[in-house]
Amino acid sequence: MKRRLIGLFIMLAALLSLGWWLNRLTQPEEVRQPSVKISPDSYADGLVVDTYDERGKLKQRLQSKGMRFFDKTGITELQQPRFWHYNQQGPPWRMEADRGVIRGDEEIVHLPGPVAIDRPGSKESAPLHITTHDLTLHTDRSMATTEGPVRIESDAQWVTAIGMRAWFQQPMRLKLLHEVRGYYEFQ
Repeated sequence: MKRRLIGLFIMLAALLSLGWWLNRLTQPEEVRQPSVKISPDSYADGLVVDTYDERGKLKQRLQSKGMRFFDKTGITELQQPRFWHYNQQGPPWRMEADRGVIRGDEEIVHLPGPVAIDRPGSKESAPLHITTHDLTLHTDRSMATTEGPVRIESDAQWVTAIGMRAWFQQPMRLKLLHEVRGYYEFQ
């Protein structure tokens, strides 16, 4: 009885091994593509780019911890970009993100992920703090857009929405697109 059981076990092991081997033969061989590492064509550390208006006044400043440009794709990657928009009638707007992307020679900066926008208070306006995701800056039009969630805080007041259009030149305005909710204190 023992011999029979051992014989059955050996036959079962042989059948399983044969099945595994036949399965390997019928599968197409996996061809591994060599991973191509794309190196930047140029880079900069501590990048600062200033833009001036037609009268020679500072209009915008882009500051980035690091910049990498890839000629093959035309993409510029920014590391920890900070963007200021200066307005002669009020305090500057400051936008901050972990990373930024510029495609080709567009004057559009994409800030994927979380973005903070701040404007200090002045005699005429209260301070503003805006948080959002996936912001697109149209630097040529001094405008920013997002389809993501937005939260605007000013002192003890707040507004939330989905989607925003913001114009930083006079007349400065914000357009909230969907699901607008808010809390206001009147004095």
